[in-house]
This record gives sequence, structure tokens and C-alpha cells, in this order.
Amino acid sequence: MPNNDADTTGSTAEPAPAPETSADRLKSRWAEPEGPVPPWYRRVSRRTWKVSGGVLAALVAAGLLATVLGPDDPVRNRLDPVQSIGDLTREPDTSGSYAARNAEIFPDTLAYLRFREHFVTGYRRPGSTGTDFIVIGATGNFSSPVRELDDLLGGPDPSLAPVTVGGHAPQAPTAPYTAFPAGPLGGALKCSATPNGHGGVLAVCAWADFTTVGSVTDLTQNAADLDLPGLAERARTIRAAMTSRVK
Repeated sequence: MPNNDADTTGSTAEPAPAPETSADRLKSRWAEPEGPVPPWYRRVSRRTWKVSGGVLAALVAAGLLATVLGPDDPVRNRLDPVQSIGDLTREPDTSGSYAARNAEIFPDTLAYLRFREHFVTGYRRPGSTGTDFIVIGATGNFSSPVRELDDLLGGPDPSLAPVTVGGHAPQAPTAPYTAFPAGPLGGALKCSATPNGHGGVLAVCAWADFTTVGSVTDLTQNAADLDLPGLAERARTIRAAMTSRVK
């Protein structure tokens, strides 16, 4: 007997759907309604936050340290030849001799680019008819202040070097340098007295730090009443009067 429940349409079973492709998944994703976009700080991973937070903390710490300690060169000074210092009065350079000496000591060459400002000038005491003190000053960046100081004194300290190197002094030094306290401005201060070639002595004190160098030559001293400690005090006074802070 025929089975009435049998499929009399003659149709066959529907084929299995094809597997979903990458394109299909993208299309279905695009068809989804857009959801709310989380804020930027929710889209950053915890690891990124940790790394960024560490970098930020380091930068803040460095900034605070720079504020407390200041930059690598926290104090920058300059020297200016003021018109009067105590009982001393600056001489006018009417003949141009000081300008010529300045150009000789600080030539416009590559080796002297470390000097930004420089000068040579003279001072005299009340009632004096001639120059009593020659002052040399310079501002710049000096990696070796002691070397700059010795150069102003005429070369390396004879007590430390077997051969002296002639510098800017009229005659290379023959006597060892004497160190004195540099005063509140710091750095180093040395003095020396050498024969001037005319039966007298050339007494000079020089100072240096990382941004200024200078020297004071006393043209009034002689071998009989040489007073280097007094000249060192004079140099400290002149240095203090000429020094100003660069902002």
C-alpha cells in the first residue's frame, strides 16, 4: 500500500549554506547600528597608561629638580667697566690705546669665540696724573677657569710647569703664583709679581669662574713695598663692582 505520508512533490533537500566569508562578516558589521564611541581615555590600554604615566612622572620630577637646583649653569654673570669704584675713576680712552690693547688680547678669530664681551680699561686714584691700574675683563663660557686665569697672568704657573708659555703679560712670569680667597663670587684668584724690565715689578691679580675672567695690574707697586694681599683685596673689590647677573 502506498505511503500517503511520503513526499509526493519530488523536491530534494535544500543544500547547506556556504561558510561565512571575511567580506560577509565585514558587511554584517557595517550593517549594525553604531554604538556610542568610548572616550579617548577608555580606548587606551592599561599598559599604555602605565608607560605614559611613568614617562610623565619622570618629566615632572626632572622639571621640579631643575626648578630647585637650576640649570647646568645656574649662575651666569657678566663684567662691565663702571665709571667709578671706590676711590678709583675710570680713564677715558681718548687715544684709543685701550681699544687697541683689547683687540690685541682678544683677536677676532675662531679660537676666541668663547669670549662674548671683553674690554681693557684704566683707573686712577684721586690726584694721580697717570694710570694706576689696568683692568682686563671678559665674559663667556670657560670650561677651564684656571687655565683662563693663568693665561691672563702670562702663562702656566712656573712652579707647576718647567716651561712657561708667554701670554698677554709684557713678560712671561718667572715667579710662582700665589692663590688668594676669591671672595663671595667664587671661582679662583691668583696673584703674581714679575720684573717689568725697568727695575720695578709688575704686580697683577687675576680671577676666573665659568662665565667671567679678569685681571687687575697695579702700575704703582715696586719691589721694595710689594703688597700682593692688598692687590688681591683691590681685585675682589673691582670684580664685585663690575659683576652683574645675566637674566
